[in-house]
Amino acid sequence: MLRDYVLELQAANLDTTMKTDVCSEPNPDSPTRQFRRIYVWLGPLKKGFKACLRDLLGFDGAFMKGPFLGQVLSAVGLDSNNGIYPLAYGIVESENTESWKWFLDNIGDDLDLGRNSNFTFISDRQKGLHTAVEQLFPNAEHRYCIRHIHDNMRKRWRKTEYRDHLWKCALATTIPEFEHLMKEFSQYDKEAC
Repeated sequence: MLRDYVLELQAANLDTTMKTDVCSEPNPDSPTRQFRRIYVWLGPLKKGFKACLRDLLGFDGAFMKGPFLGQVLSAVGLDSNNGIYPLAYGIVESENTESWKWFLDNIGDDLDLGRNSNFTFISDRQKGLHTAVEQLFPNAEHRYCIRHIHDNMRKRWRKTEYRDHLWKCALATTIPEFEHLMKEFSQYDKEAC
């Protein structure tokens, strides 16, 4: 059924990229293979992103629940109104360096990204993603999502003052403003910075 799904999506959405990865089968005459991964980037979404290309990609992973376990990996960008623009998704066996490399490699192929790409990648410290980015795109910037940094920080520092200081720093638009706000935050609590 997966093969039919792939063919139908490609027929209905020109320029759609769909790649499947299956486990190797010891019997080459077997008509079926065991599913391992799938990567999907619908053609219209790809065309729209390339039309107003912004060098920023966000990545996230989520657990699948139900009878079929695994992880859903997703990539989003920004549209011309600074809104979230869905790009590609993949279903993989687990969130690790190998599966992130496979997913990023497919995105790199679709966007013609080379090793010297100057894209900025944003994530929430997914397992294996940082290593995969370093290996595939060593010149790219990789930053962490402030909301997730705040969630981690909130476990230890619960007062709203910490949140307010953190978000002021995150919203700074210049380096001098950021340094000034970080100094204020440090004066409030040096350990939190």
